[in-house]
Amino acid sequence: MELIPPRYGTVAPLPPYRAVLAVDMEKFSATSSLNQQTIGILIPHVLELALNRSGLSHVWEGRRFPRHGGDGYVFGTDPEHLPFLISPFLENLQQVLQEVQPNLAGLDRALRMRLRVSVDVGPLPDLGEGDPMNAMGEAMISTHRLLDSEPVREELRRTDADTTLVAVIVSRRVYEDVVLGGFTSVKAPRWQPVQATVPEKGFQAEGYLFVPTPSRAQDDAVAPEKTDRAADVSAPVNGAPGVGETHIGNSINTNHGQVVQAETLNGGAVFGGGASHGG
Repeated sequence: MELIPPRYGTVAPLPPYRAVLAVDMEKFSATSSLNQQTIGILIPHVLELALNRSGLSHVWEGRRFPRHGGDGYVFGTDPEHLPFLISPFLENLQQVLQEVQPNLAGLDRALRMRLRVSVDVGPLPDLGEGDPMNAMGEAMISTHRLLDSEPVREELRRTDADTTLVAVIVSRRVYEDVVLGGFTSVKAPRWQPVQATVPEKGFQAEGYLFVPTPSRAQDDAVAPEKTDRAADVSAPVNGAPGVGETHIGNSINTNHGQVVQAETLNGGAVFGGGASHGG
């Protein structure tokens, strides 16, 4: 095939608009090579099953320029399917991942398939199977940058690994056209606006987060209340001198009196230099 570089200012036809959906598994590289092979086989199966349950089997069968990266998958489809790729597909994807979890636990008790999902839309070449120009364009790049951005990664880090298995980020265009346009049942209050950044790629864009099954990681379940008294309990109360000069921090620097602290403990707690207790 002869390649003819385009001349500056040349008029060219606009490629067809395609919706693009990409997924990527959290902590894929942290598992064993054997488990990675299993995950690689399972990801397309999970997507297909969730689409079928959503009445979108034709989307999977007719997917455009699909690419499988081992820990992820991306494909294009007609923009008219965008509302259904948000709901019910995302809820069904969460459900399918919950169903496969027992099988993953049989391989490795610590193995979880948690997916980041990104969705964008824009003009992309779609010239048939095998054409090297397929899917080359800003919409494909943006889909992958959103997928790799810090806000959607952080959303999985701050949620419970056994509860929240899907975190989604969509572009501003998708949010405005589909959500604000009223074409999906997932209304605007369930979306969180974020600045999606990938510093090493120089990428920054407005995005919108959605979590079908929200939760909080156990480490975040109880946040310490920030008050002046919590910051320095040795301060005099009603003019009385501090007793024992007791400070609460990483350690208790006093041998005077007895400190009894009643709190809900999350994680490990060490008493008297002994063993760690707790979950």
